[in-house]
Amino acid sequence: MIQPDNNKRTDVNNELIQKLNRAQQGDQQAFKEVVKEFMPQLYSMVHAMIPQHEDVNDILQEVFVKVHRALPQLQNKQAFRSWLYRIALNTARNHLRSRFRRELPTEPETFLLETGESGEKLPEQLERAEIRQRILQAIETLSPEHRDVVTLVELEELNCAEAAEVLECPAGTVRSRLHYARKKLKELLQPYFANKGESP
Repeated sequence: MIQPDNNKRTDVNNELIQKLNRAQQGDQQAFKEVVKEFMPQLYSMVHAMIPQHEDVNDILQEVFVKVHRALPQLQNKQAFRSWLYRIALNTARNHLRSRFRRELPTEPETFLLETGESGEKLPEQLERAEIRQRILQAIETLSPEHRDVVTLVELEELNCAEAAEVLECPAGTVRSRLHYARKKLKELLQPYFANKGESP
């Protein structure tokens, strides 16, 4: 059973704690509200690791089944987010180990780049989509540990200490992996951006 350290940082608010308390007591509506609150974040995180939309939905279903089963044993609700991310990350890793694919996403989530403004013309939107695809393709070539760090820090915008909680490793290790991953991504993307007259 995945159980967070009771001494870890506060990462949820009082309203969420109340929902978690009710969910632990069998309130299904409260659990649905928790799922709704975290679904967009988890979708983005898993989608960055596994581009296939159908696979992401299957993984998220599995994640919340695990969360529903384990929630009654969760003692430190202050560390709920780290606990939840860890379950999602491990579930996605298991999926990758059993069914590794390298297809490019048809609708990639924004990653390392901001999305275009709503008033962008179609050529500009297509160019941004192409850039995001290139970035995701480069990320797919990273080792799992480096891909995890990039996903958590760059996509989910966790700091190194928070990512370390999720990955259960020292913050220094996260910083080291992130430094390597960024350097590697820059090397991989440099030829593409050079041809476009830009820099990654």
